[in-house]
Amino acid sequence: MKIALCDDNHLFLNEMQEQLQSISAVDSVQSFEELEDFLDAVRDGKAYDAVLMDIDWNRNKSGIQAAEELYRIAPDTKVIYVTGYTACFVQQVFLHKANLSGFLSKPVDRTLLQQNLDKVKENLTEQEERLVVRSNGALFHIPVRDIHYIESQGHTVLIHTEKETITAYEKLNNLFEQLPESFCQCHKSYVVNMNHVRRFQGSKVLLKSDHVIPISRSRNAEARERYFSFIGQQI
Repeated sequence: MKIALCDDNHLFLNEMQEQLQSISAVDSVQSFEELEDFLDAVRDGKAYDAVLMDIDWNRNKSGIQAAEELYRIAPDTKVIYVTGYTACFVQQVFLHKANLSGFLSKPVDRTLLQQNLDKVKENLTEQEERLVVRSNGALFHIPVRDIHYIESQGHTVLIHTEKETITAYEKLNNLFEQLPESFCQCHKSYVVNMNHVRRFQGSKVLLKSDHVIPISRSRNAEARERYFSFIGQQI
């Protein structure tokens, strides 16, 4: 899991970072002593599975307000509030929108920390896979099952889903690396979701949505092999 740690107490940050790094389920920890630095990182496309968010910052913005803003720009990020003033804030945390996962009191009990992270991990396992892209300054968390195909056009990609087409300034190869094995690159400019393929026909892929996707000569054999292997696994 990728964890963000937000607190204005440098000593507490160091202590918590050590604890988090000793937990096997935690892959990375990034610490922030300023709320805006954390929010700017998320706006720039940095993705976290969960954030441990201090509530009282003695600033214009509280951790609760930051979590509400986080919910608008990265709604899938889980929030675990951390505070030394539980009685002051416990009734306020439910008054603002946030993807609230837990609440810890300082000093943080290691067992409760572990239990909170186990809960996040369990939810991540149950949560459907999503492709995260930036489009027009906003982050989109697109369920991969809804993607029919992705098309490269110059410096942009068009992500075609059941309901909409999302344009993002991204390289097709970079997105393809983030997708599960149910996706196949049949052309240098096209990636298809094999769950939405009706059949391969000559030098084309026919999708269930009636879209027709070209297959390049250099990728024909590999694309067909991957597709028939995928179909075989579904039987």
